[in-house]
Amino acid sequence: MTTLKKEEDIAKRVTLVGAVWDALLGLAKIVAGYFSQSQALIADGIHSLSDLVTDVFVYFASANSRQGPDENHPYGHLRFETLTTVFLGMVLIVVAFGIGYEAFNADSSQAQLTWYGLTAILVTIAVKEAIFHYTKKAGDEIGSKMLVANAWHSRSDALSSVAVLIGLTGVYFGYGWADMVASVIVALLIGKMAISMVWENLAELVDTAPDPKLIAQIKDTANSLKHVMAPHDVRARSMAGKIYLDMHIHVPSHASVSEGHYLGDLVAYTIKKAHSQVEDVMVHVDTDETIQTDSFTHKSGKPPHLKLPARHQIIADLGYLLRQHSAYVDIPNTRLHYLNNQLDLEIIAQSANTAEGADLKQLTARILQELQTTNYINKATVLWAFPE
Repeated sequence: MTTLKKEEDIAKRVTLVGAVWDALLGLAKIVAGYFSQSQALIADGIHSLSDLVTDVFVYFASANSRQGPDENHPYGHLRFETLTTVFLGMVLIVVAFGIGYEAFNADSSQAQLTWYGLTAILVTIAVKEAIFHYTKKAGDEIGSKMLVANAWHSRSDALSSVAVLIGLTGVYFGYGWADMVASVIVALLIGKMAISMVWENLAELVDTAPDPKLIAQIKDTANSLKHVMAPHDVRARSMAGKIYLDMHIHVPSHASVSEGHYLGDLVAYTIKKAHSQVEDVMVHVDTDETIQTDSFTHKSGKPPHLKLPARHQIIADLGYLLRQHSAYVDIPNTRLHYLNNQLDLEIIAQSANTAEGADLKQLTARILQELQTTNYINKATVLWAFPE
């Protein structure tokens, strides 16, 4: 079973448990509120049923958002979770406004503190607090901001029930307005939670960078590896609690392509192992003596090192310049080093293919002399391969 499938199963299971309790508690509080003539208790029951509505959205979002990448969504479907969370927050803002409006426009309260109303409130506080911890633990485990938001939604229900309990207690002691005040407090709690939910997830939809402290920790993790220096130009985005990361690293200037690839993969593996919320790392390898940064703007258009010729042109030039030495010079495997906006070459030569008794030092000098006719080579080195 894939990681995404496991996360999907966890999210769906937790949401179903919460949905069952939200339905039972919501109906119980509405019935108890009706017979107790308590606006606040009825409002609290509506709050629990609104939790049930959000549970339905969370359930389907969990099933869709944890699907793997496809042709139309190469980064996966996690943004469906973010979008769903924004939608849920907007629905809850409307619910909060409706509850507050009814509280201010209702007739004088006839609320009574009854044993069944008190029982419904106390059970709600206990159960919703338990659901909060259960859901939040699962959300933290799979890195789902949607589940964590739904967990806080459950806790807001518990807190609003506390407000209702205080209101009904006030009514019992002769303060009829206490029930209306408690109802308004319920609306404010829902509204505050909903606005926070919308704001955080809108920030994610526009690719707001994650916590700078986390980025600094990730850079420290990369910088702890040998032969990997100065991680820089780090860019990160969040998708439903997962982080997708781009970064540059600086490796030894004469590292081969395969070594650079190895070090890049090592950085990605180490970061993902140390930071579980990091889902993907794209590493750009800088092999220059000085750090290449995206933040440097080349007003001329093309960066200086790209003004040097590419491999196909260099190989063609070498084929012409070293045509007299083609018997023992391996031109196609010439090593190119673009360093400090200059070009260094390593020419590979096979000593076994030279004439018997040939002076390799003289041959090296002649090869280097031929290369001096170019205007783009900074330094050239001839590497002789000796037979075993």
